[in-house]
Order: sequence, then C-alpha cells, then structure tokens
Amino acid sequence: MTSHAHLIPEVARALELPTLERIEFCQTDRWVGYTRAQQILNQLDDVFAYPKSLRMPNILLVGRSDNGKSSIVQHFVHRHPMVMREDGSPGPCVAWVAMPATPTESSFWSEVLWSLHIRHGERDSPEKKRRQAFDAMEYASVRVLAIDEFNHLTNAGKDAAKLLAAIKNVSSSLRIPIIASGTQAAINALNSDAQMKSRFEPAVLDRWKLDREYLRFLASYETFLPLAEPSGLATRELAPTIYGMAGDTIGGTVKLLKNAASHALRSGREKIDVDVLNSMGHLRSGEWDEAAKRA
Repeated sequence: MTSHAHLIPEVARALELPTLERIEFCQTDRWVGYTRAQQILNQLDDVFAYPKSLRMPNILLVGRSDNGKSSIVQHFVHRHPMVMREDGSPGPCVAWVAMPATPTESSFWSEVLWSLHIRHGERDSPEKKRRQAFDAMEYASVRVLAIDEFNHLTNAGKDAAKLLAAIKNVSSSLRIPIIASGTQAAINALNSDAQMKSRFEPAVLDRWKLDREYLRFLASYETFLPLAEPSGLATRELAPTIYGMAGDTIGGTVKLLKNAASHALRSGREKIDVDVLNSMGHLRSGEWDEAAKRA
C-alpha cells in the first residue's frame, strides 16, 4: 500500500507538480458517477439505442440551477461522439445544442447547424435552415438531439409555439429522440403544448441531502484532490460543515471543494480541515441577502 492510498494513481502522481500546477489540477472538472447520475445516463443510453419508430421516446432532465444537469448531458454526448467508420461513413452520434437565451426558430436552426460544423447564412430563412439542418443530421447519422437550457423557451414569446413544433418535427420526421435539460421553467415551456408534453418523460435531479449518497460523493471526490494527507471529507466533523457552506446542489459542493483544496495548498497545508474551510472566506449558502446589504 502506498502512502497516498487515499488518491487515485493519476492524482497521486500530481503531488510531484509545483504548487501552482497542483492548484490548476484541483480546479479541473472531474466526473463522479454518483448513483442518480448513473441511473439517468443508463436511461439516456437506452434512448440512444431505441429503434426507429413512429413515436420516439423523449426525456426532459429537470433540476435546479447548478445541480449537474449539463454535466450529465455532456458526459452522455462524449460517450457518443461524431466518428467516421472505416468505410468513410459517419457512425451514430449525439448532436448537442444550447437553446439561445431569447430563442427564435431561426436562431435555433443556426445552433443545430453550428453544432454539426455546417457553415450557413445566418440571415437565411428559417425554412432554408431547417432543410439544411435535416440534411446535415441525416448525413451525420444523428441518433439523438440533446437540447440544453430548454427553459429558455419561456423567453421565446410568440415564437415558443413555432419552436416546439420545430422540435416535434425533428423527432417525428427524422425519428430520433430528443433529450432536453433545464430548470423547472422547462416544464412550464412544455405546458403550452399538451401533445408535446405527452411525448416527454421527466427525469428529475433532486436537491442533495446530507445523507449516505452525499457522503459517498464527498469520499469519491476526495480521491481527485492532489493533497498529500487524507482530509476525511465524509467524516462527521467535515461533512455537515461542507454541506452547510455549499448548499444542496452538486455544483455548489464541487466549487467549494475545488476552492478549499486550492486554499489549502496556498496556505502550505496538505488537507482540507475545518480551519481551512473557515479561513477561506467562502460565502455560505443563503448569505446573498446579507452580501447585498453589505455591498
């Protein structure tokens, strides 16, 4: 057993790096396949493998902001990248787009085309872009269209109905599933079209609780932080403090752990403990009102 058994081998090797490079290593995004994320990924993989039919399955991944929706979708996209077979034909893949902040049918089709690396006239008519997008998706063997920030549909105004119809047309005409992700507002966007809503199955990312799953996540994430000494993030001493500071989203927890590890290294420490957490000047969850008063 090595003296750094609390770290995975790649991270243990990073202990030899200069401090600034170790801090950069701390800030690198890491994938931790916690239980709910793995369940949703399995659900998405099932959709990817679904045979073409008249009514394809669609999924709406819903959760509050900063709770890991985009990370799950991006991990799914990376599992099914655009590749070329030996005969030169495209292999099945996932196309990913982000719904524009104030979307129109035209801007949506542009996002689809750009995601497939298709140059086009951004001032072209929506119909022309739609035809290009359909041709491009067919040629690229797109098996799933993933749409992030689906909640932005609520900003579309009169164009919302056209956008929903366009998305439904993609699924019906090309016979590919749609995987959408967004905040609770994404549900509101679907409420305006009962038929469209019936085509989606919800997949919910719940807020985190201070339970066994959260402790497992902390223990797993500790293996990615290049600190020479074990921190014991999942212990009774540290876990409640971390939860109280980070709040009930995975994004808040990851941000806190990255910054705490970086702060420890800058302070000449080799682990995260209560002193490190209390000295890093982190604004605790729920303190934004106080911050507004002080600013």
